Parts: sequence; C-alpha cells; structure tokens
Amino acid sequence: MPKIAVAQTECIIGDVSANLAIGSELIRDAGSQGASLVVLPECFTTGLCGDNAQLAESVPGHSTEKIGEAARAAESFVVFGMVEENPSGMPFNAAVLLGPDGGVRDVYRKIHLYLGETQGFSAGSRRCVADLGFCRAAVTICYDYIFPEYIRGLVDAGAILLLHPTAWVNTDECESWNYNTHAYRAVAIARAIENTVFLATANHTSVYDDGGHLRALGESAIIAPWGEILAEVPEGQGIAVAECEFDRIEGWQNAAAPYLRDRKRTFYFHTDLVDE
Repeated sequence: MPKIAVAQTECIIGDVSANLAIGSELIRDAGSQGASLVVLPECFTTGLCGDNAQLAESVPGHSTEKIGEAARAAESFVVFGMVEENPSGMPFNAAVLLGPDGGVRDVYRKIHLYLGETQGFSAGSRRCVADLGFCRAAVTICYDYIFPEYIRGLVDAGAILLLHPTAWVNTDECESWNYNTHAYRAVAIARAIENTVFLATANHTSVYDDGGHLRALGESAIIAPWGEILAEVPEGQGIAVAECEFDRIEGWQNAAAPYLRDRKRTFYFHTDLVDE
C-alpha cells in the first residue's frame, strides 16, 4: 500500500541553496518512513522575493538536479514548486514531478494566477495528470483548487490523487475582512469529498515573502475521499506520512458517495428541462 508524504517548510526567502538543503532532508526523512511520493510547497526553492525572473531556473537545472538526488536516494516520486524560466516572457510558477530515479517526469505550470501573480508570472496552459504506477495523480498549484470545475476535469481525466503544492497565507488585508483561515483546510476537504479522491496539500509555514506580508498558514495534510485527515503538519517545519488505500475508493463510492455517478445523471436530467 503506497505511502504519501507532505513536507511543510519554513522558506529562507531568496536562498535557493538553503531551501534545497531543507527539502532534501525532509525527502530523506519521508523516504526512511517508506513514502512512495513526497509533495513540497509552491515556489519552495525561493518563496516570493523581488523580481521572480532573477530567481528563475531551467528545467532540468540546478534545483531539479539537487532534489532529484534526494528523490533517487529515497526511491520516491517528488513534486516541488519552483520559479521556471520562460524564454517567451515572464517566468512560470511551476511544479516539477520527479521520478524515483531522480529524472524529470513532467512540469506543471500554474494556470490560475492569483491577484498580483499576474504581474510576475506567465500563466500555464496545460494540465498535468500522470501515471505513477500505483495511481493516476494530478498536479495542481495553490489557487487552482478554488475552481471545482477545473479539479473535476482532472478527475474526469482519471486522477484519483490530487497533489497540491501551495503557499496559502494570511495577510493584513485578509484579517481586515475577518477571513476565516480554516478555509484552506475546508476547501481541501471539499475537493477530496466531492470528487471521492485522495488529496495531498503541502504548505509553507512562517513568512512567504521578503517583506513579511504573506504569512503562511501551515496545516499541510493528506486527506481521504471520505474527509478524514490521515496525517498533517499543523504548524512548523516537518513531514506527515500516510497510507493511501486507493483500492477503497470504489467501496466508499458504492457505500455512501455515488457523487460522480449521480452528477452525470443530474446533468442528463437537466438537459431535458425547459424554462417555464
């Protein structure tokens, strides 16, 4: 039965070498616990620091090589966030999927850019659903999971595991609106439940930008299709590891959660409706 790990990191803003060392150590720790897959946060190698283009790297490149070494030592798949060079314009907010051999399997470039991200990043245009051998998994980044129709499309493409590197934060502006910081966990649970899939979300802890305005919420977790928190890192830096029983999904759907099947029935039913 595969074990999935999420790694929560306290980013050293702008210090790629320091962050790669932190990530490599957490991957080794997860590997020692038998993890087949490790997920690290969004832009984990840099945080948000000044001009994104100055921190952008090629793929493959230095960061994929270093994290690839850790993946190979742990014999684990790894997903991690970074700033990727874009020869045609602003860099991408990317998540790289590495295989247990340390090689690049795929690169997902964030499609849904949030607020000021549009000033520093180019939007991606291709979704990422990959066969990991033990399951089909989809890679998303942060804001992507706010859009249920996008996530449902990934599930329709065969994903039964959603991988979610994120930098979910609180800010002074959010606090002025009495923002409920539990929304991060609530949306993650909702996406897992409504799609009857497992979800692994890896967040930062502490500040995420060089100005200290973006305060990461932690709460990285692995969530089951029935909403159970299988493992979590509530705060601070560390990892959480959980077994994901993918062969139980069909049983859960048949017993209590026929959502995907009934969604199709409802769709066809409503095509027969007319306005009165």
